[in-house]
Amino acid sequence: MLDKRSKAKLEALMTTRKRNLAKHIYIMYRYFNEWANKKWLKDGWGEIRPDHLRLISIVGMEAVNNNELAKRARVSKQAMSKMVNDLVGRGFIEVYPDPNDSRANIISVSKDGVDFLGYMRDSCKSLEEHFSGMIGREKTTVLIDILSELTEGILECEKQEFENKTQKKGKG
Repeated sequence: MLDKRSKAKLEALMTTRKRNLAKHIYIMYRYFNEWANKKWLKDGWGEIRPDHLRLISIVGMEAVNNNELAKRARVSKQAMSKMVNDLVGRGFIEVYPDPNDSRANIISVSKDGVDFLGYMRDSCKSLEEHFSGMIGREKTTVLIDILSELTEGILECEKQEFENKTQKKGKG
């Protein structure tokens, strides 16, 4: 049982819950994963999961090697190799020898990967419509604009942090 001081502190904390950014991000993340898993399975894309988006979206138009993908995704080379193998097995990306480095492979999106990215773009429109039903079209548009701006800022910060870390390793 809580003492009076802890109970008062808890009550004060509970009044700030509606403005807790971490809570909102977590709920959006959870909601997206659940929505995507259900929708993609229903639409015949059950072999892909939301966590695969990380790799498919990084590969995009530019074919790159595993080390570069790991760097961009900020994961270990081993973790990236595992994800690459998983998506190759599922047919969403392709791997072929790097003509400039016999020890490396080049990774690119496959035809099925391109098809999925198109499907993903279209299916996200239904998610936007769902959100518009909750908060209205105007607020949904503002939300997307703000999230786009925030995402660009986050990606730029991550890029700077990575470059700083890489520079420190080179000096040490």
